[in-house]
Amino acid sequence: MAIDAAPKRPLGRRATELDRQFQEFLEYCLDQNRSRKTVTTYQQVLEDLGRWLTGNAPHATSVSLMDRDTLHRYSRDLRLRGENEEELSPRTRAKYLAVIRSMLRYFAQETDEQVLPRDRVNLPKVGDHLPTGVPTPEEVEQMLEAAGNARATAGRDRAIVALLFSTGLRIAELCALNRADLREDDLGEEEVMEIGIVGKGRRSRVIFLSRRCQHIVKAYLDGRADDWPALFIRQRPGKARTPGVQDDGRLTPRSVEKLVRRCALKAGLAEKITPHSLRHAFAIDLLLGGTDLRTVQELLGHRSVTTTQIYTRLTNQSLREGFLRRRSLNGD
Repeated sequence: MAIDAAPKRPLGRRATELDRQFQEFLEYCLDQNRSRKTVTTYQQVLEDLGRWLTGNAPHATSVSLMDRDTLHRYSRDLRLRGENEEELSPRTRAKYLAVIRSMLRYFAQETDEQVLPRDRVNLPKVGDHLPTGVPTPEEVEQMLEAAGNARATAGRDRAIVALLFSTGLRIAELCALNRADLREDDLGEEEVMEIGIVGKGRRSRVIFLSRRCQHIVKAYLDGRADDWPALFIRQRPGKARTPGVQDDGRLTPRSVEKLVRRCALKAGLAEKITPHSLRHAFAIDLLLGGTDLRTVQELLGHRSVTTTQIYTRLTNQSLREGFLRRRSLNGD
Protein backbone atom coordinates (compact mmCIF):
# COMPACT_ATOMS: atom_id res chain seq x y z
CA MET A 1 0.00 0.00 0.00
CA ALA A 2 1.47 3.28 -1.05
CA ILE A 3 1.30 6.16 1.37
CA ASP A 4 1.64 9.64 -0.04
CA ALA A 5 3.54 11.47 2.68
CA ALA A 6 4.18 14.58 0.61
CA PRO A 7 2.72 17.67 2.32
CA LYS A 8 -0.35 19.27 0.82
CA ARG A 9 1.68 22.44 0.20
CA PRO A 10 4.99 22.10 -1.71
CA LEU A 11 7.98 22.34 0.61
CA GLY A 12 10.56 23.09 -2.08
CA ARG A 13 13.94 21.56 -2.89
CA ARG A 14 15.35 22.02 0.62
CA ALA A 15 12.64 19.76 2.05
CA THR A 16 13.14 16.87 -0.34
CA GLU A 17 15.20 14.87 2.16
CA LEU A 18 12.61 15.48 4.86
CA ASP A 19 9.87 14.25 2.55
CA ARG A 20 11.83 11.07 1.93
CA GLN A 21 12.38 10.51 5.64
CA PHE A 22 8.70 11.07 6.46
CA GLN A 23 7.80 8.54 3.77
CA GLU A 24 10.32 6.07 5.17
CA PHE A 25 8.82 6.33 8.64
CA LEU A 26 5.26 5.87 7.36
CA GLU A 27 6.26 2.79 5.39
CA TYR A 28 7.92 1.40 8.50
CA CYS A 29 4.65 1.89 10.40
CA LEU A 30 2.82 -0.08 7.72
CA ASP A 31 5.40 -2.85 7.97
CA GLN A 32 4.71 -2.94 11.71
CA ASN A 33 1.02 -3.60 10.98
CA ARG A 34 -0.20 -0.23 12.17
CA SER A 35 -3.74 0.36 10.95
CA ARG A 36 -4.34 2.46 7.86
CA LYS A 37 -6.26 4.97 9.98
CA THR A 38 -3.29 5.33 12.35
CA VAL A 39 -0.81 5.79 9.50
CA THR A 40 -3.10 8.35 7.88
CA THR A 41 -3.17 10.29 11.15
CA TYR A 42 0.64 10.13 11.32
CA GLN A 43 0.81 11.40 7.74
CA GLN A 44 -1.43 14.38 8.54
CA VAL A 45 0.72 15.33 11.53
CA LEU A 46 3.93 15.11 9.51
CA GLU A 47 2.39 17.20 6.73
CA ASP A 48 1.58 19.86 9.30
CA LEU A 49 5.09 19.67 10.77
CA GLY A 50 6.65 19.89 7.30
CA ARG A 51 4.69 23.01 6.38
CA TRP A 52 5.59 24.64 9.68
CA LEU A 53 9.30 23.85 9.28
CA THR A 54 9.33 25.41 5.81
CA GLY A 55 7.97 28.69 7.09
CA ASN A 56 9.54 28.82 10.54
CA ALA A 57 12.69 26.68 10.55
CA PRO A 58 13.97 26.41 6.95
CA HIS A 59 17.30 25.08 8.22
CA ALA A 60 15.58 21.83 9.38
CA THR A 61 15.73 20.01 6.06
CA SER A 62 16.14 16.55 7.64
CA VAL A 63 15.18 14.85 10.90
CA SER A 64 18.78 15.16 12.14
CA LEU A 65 18.46 18.95 11.98
CA MET A 66 15.28 19.17 14.06
CA ASP A 67 16.66 20.33 17.41
CA ARG A 68 14.90 20.77 20.74
CA ASP A 69 14.39 24.51 20.31
CA THR A 70 12.76 24.01 16.90
CA LEU A 71 10.33 21.39 18.15
CA HIS A 72 9.61 23.43 21.28
CA ARG A 73 8.62 26.36 19.05
CA TYR A 74 6.43 24.04 16.99
CA SER A 75 4.76 22.78 20.17
CA ARG A 76 4.10 26.36 21.28
CA ASP A 77 2.69 27.20 17.86
CA LEU A 78 0.24 24.30 18.10
CA ARG A 79 -1.26 26.00 21.14
CA LEU A 80 -1.32 29.44 19.53
CA ARG A 81 -2.68 28.67 16.09
CA GLY A 82 -3.89 32.17 15.24
CA GLU A 83 -6.89 34.37 15.84
CA ASN A 84 -9.20 32.52 13.46
CA GLU A 85 -8.39 29.02 14.69
CA GLU A 86 -9.47 27.38 17.92
CA GLU A 87 -6.71 26.61 20.36
CA LEU A 88 -5.80 22.95 20.19
CA SER A 89 -6.58 21.06 23.37
CA PRO A 90 -3.72 19.59 25.43
CA ARG A 91 -4.86 16.13 24.39
CA THR A 92 -4.70 16.96 20.68
CA ARG A 93 -1.31 18.64 21.05
CA ALA A 94 -0.06 15.59 22.91
CA LYS A 95 -1.15 13.37 19.99
CA TYR A 96 0.75 15.56 17.51
CA LEU A 97 3.91 15.47 19.60
CA ALA A 98 3.58 11.74 20.29
CA VAL A 99 3.75 11.12 16.54
CA ILE A 100 6.98 13.14 16.35
CA ARG A 101 8.40 11.21 19.30
CA SER A 102 7.57 7.93 17.55
CA MET A 103 9.32 9.13 14.42
CA LEU A 104 12.43 10.16 16.37
CA ARG A 105 12.49 6.78 18.08
CA TYR A 106 12.36 5.04 14.72
CA PHE A 107 15.33 6.96 13.32
CA ALA A 108 17.31 6.54 16.54
CA GLN A 109 16.74 2.78 16.77
CA GLU A 110 16.39 1.64 13.18
CA THR A 111 18.78 3.91 11.24
CA ASP A 112 22.17 5.61 11.53
CA GLU A 113 20.65 9.08 11.72
CA GLN A 114 21.74 11.21 14.70
CA VAL A 115 18.46 12.63 15.96
CA LEU A 116 17.13 14.39 19.03
CA PRO A 117 16.29 11.85 21.78
CA ARG A 118 12.53 11.36 21.85
CA ASP A 119 12.29 12.20 25.57
CA ARG A 120 13.53 15.72 24.82
CA VAL A 121 10.14 16.39 23.21
CA ASN A 122 7.87 17.15 26.15
CA LEU A 123 4.20 16.21 26.06
CA PRO A 124 1.65 18.57 27.64
CA LYS A 125 -0.15 17.31 30.71
CA VAL A 126 -3.62 16.23 29.68
CA GLY A 127 -5.05 15.07 32.99
CA ASP A 128 -7.69 12.38 33.35
CA HIS A 129 -10.29 12.05 30.63
CA LEU A 130 -13.25 10.35 32.22
CA PRO A 131 -15.91 8.98 29.86
CA THR A 132 -19.16 10.93 29.89
CA GLY A 133 -22.65 10.02 28.76
CA VAL A 134 -22.28 6.37 29.76
CA PRO A 135 -25.70 4.64 29.86
CA THR A 136 -26.69 2.39 32.73
CA PRO A 137 -27.95 -1.15 32.04
CA GLU A 138 -31.47 0.17 32.62
CA GLU A 139 -30.95 2.86 29.99
CA VAL A 140 -29.59 0.29 27.54
CA GLU A 141 -32.84 -1.64 28.07
CA GLN A 142 -34.74 1.52 27.17
CA MET A 143 -32.68 1.82 23.98
CA LEU A 144 -33.43 -1.79 23.06
CA GLU A 145 -37.14 -1.17 23.52
CA ALA A 146 -36.92 2.05 21.49
CA ALA A 147 -35.09 0.27 18.67
CA GLY A 148 -37.95 -2.24 18.52
CA ASN A 149 -40.36 0.59 17.76
CA ALA A 150 -38.56 1.53 14.54
CA ARG A 151 -39.90 0.41 11.18
CA ALA A 152 -37.93 -1.64 8.65
CA THR A 153 -34.62 -1.43 10.50
CA ALA A 154 -35.96 -2.44 13.92
CA GLY A 155 -34.26 -5.83 14.13
CA ARG A 156 -30.94 -4.52 12.85
CA ASP A 157 -30.77 -1.53 15.20
CA ARG A 158 -31.80 -3.64 18.17
CA ALA A 159 -29.10 -6.21 17.32
CA ILE A 160 -26.44 -3.51 17.05
CA VAL A 161 -27.26 -1.98 20.44
CA ALA A 162 -27.35 -5.44 22.05
CA LEU A 163 -24.07 -6.52 20.47
CA LEU A 164 -22.21 -3.35 21.43
CA PHE A 165 -23.30 -3.59 25.06
CA SER A 166 -22.84 -7.36 25.31
CA THR A 167 -19.32 -7.44 23.82
CA GLY A 168 -17.72 -4.01 24.19
CA LEU A 169 -16.82 -3.95 20.49
CA ARG A 170 -15.31 -0.87 18.92
CA ILE A 171 -17.44 0.63 16.16
CA ALA A 172 -14.94 -0.34 13.44
CA GLU A 173 -14.84 -3.91 14.78
CA LEU A 174 -18.63 -4.11 14.69
CA CYS A 175 -18.83 -2.80 11.11
CA ALA A 176 -16.17 -5.29 9.98
CA LEU A 177 -18.09 -8.34 11.21
CA ASN A 178 -19.37 -10.80 8.64
CA ARG A 179 -22.14 -13.36 8.97
CA ALA A 180 -19.52 -16.07 8.57
CA ASP A 181 -17.87 -14.88 11.79
CA LEU A 182 -20.89 -16.20 13.70
CA ARG A 183 -22.17 -19.74 13.90
CA GLU A 184 -25.67 -18.81 12.81
CA ASP A 185 -27.15 -22.26 13.35
CA ASP A 186 -25.97 -22.24 16.98
CA LEU A 187 -27.23 -18.77 17.89
CA GLY A 188 -29.37 -19.03 21.00
CA GLU A 189 -28.33 -22.62 21.70
CA GLU A 190 -25.36 -21.83 23.93
CA GLU A 191 -25.26 -20.01 27.26
CA VAL A 192 -22.34 -17.96 25.97
CA MET A 193 -21.03 -17.93 22.40
CA GLU A 194 -17.34 -17.24 21.78
CA ILE A 195 -16.32 -15.38 18.63
CA GLY A 196 -12.79 -14.59 17.52
CA ILE A 197 -12.16 -11.17 16.01
CA VAL A 198 -9.20 -9.14 14.81
CA GLY A 199 -9.36 -5.71 16.40
CA LYS A 200 -7.35 -2.50 16.62
CA GLY A 201 -3.69 -2.93 15.72
CA ARG A 202 -4.62 -6.28 14.11
CA ARG A 203 -4.62 -7.89 17.54
CA SER A 204 -6.79 -10.98 17.92
CA ARG A 205 -9.12 -11.48 20.84
CA VAL A 206 -12.25 -13.36 21.84
CA ILE A 207 -15.61 -11.73 22.49
CA PHE A 208 -18.62 -13.34 24.18
CA LEU A 209 -22.30 -13.11 23.27
CA SER A 210 -24.83 -13.70 26.01
CA ARG A 211 -27.77 -15.98 25.22
CA ARG A 212 -30.12 -13.01 25.07
CA CYS A 213 -27.83 -11.15 22.69
CA GLN A 214 -27.66 -14.27 20.51
CA HIS A 215 -31.45 -14.40 20.30
CA ILE A 216 -31.62 -10.73 19.28
CA VAL A 217 -28.96 -11.18 16.58
CA LYS A 218 -30.65 -14.39 15.36
CA ALA A 219 -34.00 -12.61 15.05
CA TYR A 220 -32.33 -9.97 12.91
CA LEU A 221 -30.60 -12.52 10.66
CA ASP A 222 -33.78 -14.56 10.28
CA GLY A 223 -35.37 -11.46 8.77
CA ARG A 224 -32.63 -11.06 6.16
CA ALA A 225 -33.52 -12.16 2.62
CA ASP A 226 -30.16 -11.41 1.03
CA ASP A 227 -26.89 -13.28 0.70
CA TRP A 228 -24.56 -10.38 1.45
CA PRO A 229 -21.62 -11.34 3.68
CA ALA A 230 -21.68 -8.27 5.96
CA LEU A 231 -23.36 -8.84 9.33
CA PHE A 232 -24.91 -5.39 9.39
CA ILE A 233 -26.11 -3.79 6.17
CA ARG A 234 -27.47 -0.33 5.50
CA GLN A 235 -30.14 -1.35 2.97
CA ARG A 236 -33.35 -2.99 4.04
CA PRO A 237 -33.29 -6.80 3.94
CA GLY A 238 -34.06 -8.10 0.46
CA LYS A 239 -33.23 -4.90 -1.38
CA ALA A 240 -31.52 -5.70 -4.70
CA ARG A 241 -27.97 -4.74 -5.50
CA THR A 242 -27.40 -1.76 -7.76
CA PRO A 243 -26.40 -3.15 -11.19
CA GLY A 244 -22.71 -2.70 -11.99
CA VAL A 245 -21.82 -1.53 -8.46
CA GLN A 246 -19.57 -3.62 -6.23
CA ASP A 247 -21.25 -3.11 -2.89
CA ASP A 248 -22.08 -5.50 -0.08
CA GLY A 249 -24.23 -2.91 1.67
CA ARG A 250 -22.01 -2.92 4.74
CA LEU A 251 -23.07 -0.38 7.35
CA THR A 252 -20.54 2.43 7.87
CA PRO A 253 -19.33 3.69 11.28
CA ARG A 254 -21.08 6.99 10.63
CA SER A 255 -24.38 5.19 10.02
CA VAL A 256 -23.96 3.19 13.23
CA GLU A 257 -23.36 6.42 15.17
CA LYS A 258 -26.57 7.89 13.75
CA LEU A 259 -28.74 4.88 14.54
CA VAL A 260 -27.40 4.55 18.10
CA ARG A 261 -28.11 8.22 18.68
CA ARG A 262 -31.60 7.76 17.21
CA CYS A 263 -32.31 4.88 19.59
CA ALA A 264 -31.11 6.98 22.54
CA LEU A 265 -33.35 9.89 21.58
CA LYS A 266 -36.34 7.59 21.13
CA ALA A 267 -35.59 6.20 24.59
CA GLY A 268 -35.74 9.73 26.01
CA LEU A 269 -32.07 9.84 27.03
CA ALA A 270 -30.73 13.39 27.21
CA GLU A 271 -27.04 12.46 27.19
CA LYS A 272 -25.28 12.10 23.85
CA ILE A 273 -24.98 8.31 23.53
CA THR A 274 -22.52 6.92 20.99
CA PRO A 275 -21.36 3.40 20.11
CA HIS A 276 -18.29 4.07 22.26
CA SER A 277 -20.62 4.98 25.16
CA LEU A 278 -21.96 1.42 25.01
CA ARG A 279 -18.36 0.11 25.06
CA HIS A 280 -17.78 2.17 28.22
CA ALA A 281 -21.01 0.83 29.69
CA PHE A 282 -19.88 -2.74 28.98
CA ALA A 283 -16.60 -2.19 30.86
CA ILE A 284 -18.18 -0.46 33.84
CA ASP A 285 -20.90 -3.10 34.14
CA LEU A 286 -18.23 -5.83 34.27
CA LEU A 287 -16.18 -4.05 36.92
CA LEU A 288 -19.23 -3.35 39.08
CA GLY A 289 -20.09 -7.03 38.77
CA GLY A 290 -16.72 -8.02 40.20
CA THR A 291 -14.72 -8.81 37.06
CA ASP A 292 -11.00 -8.16 37.58
CA LEU A 293 -9.24 -5.39 35.68
CA ARG A 294 -6.97 -7.66 33.64
CA THR A 295 -9.93 -9.62 32.30
CA VAL A 296 -11.70 -6.42 31.31
CA GLN A 297 -8.51 -5.31 29.57
CA GLU A 298 -8.48 -8.51 27.51
CA LEU A 299 -12.15 -8.26 26.64
CA LEU A 300 -11.78 -4.65 25.49
CA GLY A 301 -8.60 -5.36 23.54
CA HIS A 302 -6.55 -2.68 25.30
CA ARG A 303 -2.81 -2.92 24.72
CA SER A 304 -2.07 -1.55 28.21
CA VAL A 305 -3.95 -2.02 31.47
CA THR A 306 -3.44 1.67 32.24
CA THR A 307 -6.00 2.44 29.53
CA THR A 308 -8.50 0.21 31.32
CA GLN A 309 -7.79 1.69 34.75
CA ILE A 310 -9.70 4.86 33.92
CA TYR A 311 -12.90 2.89 34.44
CA THR A 312 -12.01 2.21 38.06
CA ARG A 313 -12.47 5.91 38.76
CA LEU A 314 -16.06 5.67 37.54
CA THR A 315 -16.82 2.40 39.30
CA ASN A 316 -15.41 3.70 42.59
CA GLN A 317 -17.64 6.73 42.24
CA SER A 318 -20.68 4.52 41.57
CA LEU A 319 -19.91 2.33 44.57
CA ARG A 320 -19.52 5.39 46.78
CA GLU A 321 -22.87 6.81 45.63
CA GLY A 322 -24.50 3.43 46.25
CA PHE A 323 -23.04 3.27 49.76
CA LEU A 324 -24.25 6.76 50.59
CA ARG A 325 -27.76 5.92 49.35
CA ARG A 326 -27.78 2.82 51.54
CA ARG A 327 -26.72 4.86 54.58
CA SER A 328 -29.49 7.33 53.87
CA LEU A 329 -32.07 4.53 53.66
CA ASN A 330 -30.86 3.09 56.95
CA GLY A 331 -31.11 6.45 58.62
CA ASP A 332 -27.38 6.66 59.43
